[in-house]
Amino acid sequence: MHGCFQTPEDLALGTRLNDAAERRGLLVLYPAQGPGDNVSRCWNWFDPAHQGRRSGEVAEILALVREVGRAHAVAPGRTVVLGLSAGGFMAVNLLCAAPDLVAGVGVVAGGPYRCGVGEAGAVQCMRGQGLAGAAAAAACLAASGTSAIRARASLWQGAEDTVVAPANLAALETMFARLAGAVAGTTERQEGALRARWRDAEGRAVLEAWLVPGLGHAWSGGDPRGTHASPRGPDATAHVLDFLLGPPPR
Repeated sequence: MHGCFQTPEDLALGTRLNDAAERRGLLVLYPAQGPGDNVSRCWNWFDPAHQGRRSGEVAEILALVREVGRAHAVAPGRTVVLGLSAGGFMAVNLLCAAPDLVAGVGVVAGGPYRCGVGEAGAVQCMRGQGLAGAAAAAACLAASGTSAIRARASLWQGAEDTVVAPANLAALETMFARLAGAVAGTTERQEGALRARWRDAEGRAVLEAWLVPGLGHAWSGGDPRGTHASPRGPDATAHVLDFLLGPPPR
């Protein structure tokens, strides 16, 4: 899911997602936001009309996912959503709307569910002054219509991001830890970044959160020919796919 002022082609270039998908035998669907729906090509993640399963952009994207899944016989539990910035916020919306379809999310420079309402609320959220993680988890669960959400999540944030405040990473981490019923996580330094990993009561890794020093509002370990992509930091694409779907075949 691309961010503001981006196109699917731009996101594909910056993330190298097509190359990763080819190595792993994955299908990639790139929804595109048009300027007629948002002048900056942002997903309208902050608008309640685009947060529910049966309305707006969420409903349209889910319909595309189902159509592609049927056409290519995608196995249950193998659909994950990756998103950057506005696309990261929308990835969270998709999971909360349809946890029966979305098995995991990779969120780069995003924030928790219903973090802000309306454009003014979105700005406050991006400044790190939005809905707290525990409240976001409760809102997500209520929106899902289910008693539990067991999706995996790989969360990424640049420590020097001035567009989406790093405080949103902590809120997202709390939200997903609550949803997964995860116990206290462990934090370690890996490839120059700080990675926290959380496990559920059965000991399965269900959540990871990466904070990348020196990284701004960008996809970590990406191709700088794409916008909002930086070679600084670990390869987010590889790590997200490894965590959500397992390592590629040898």
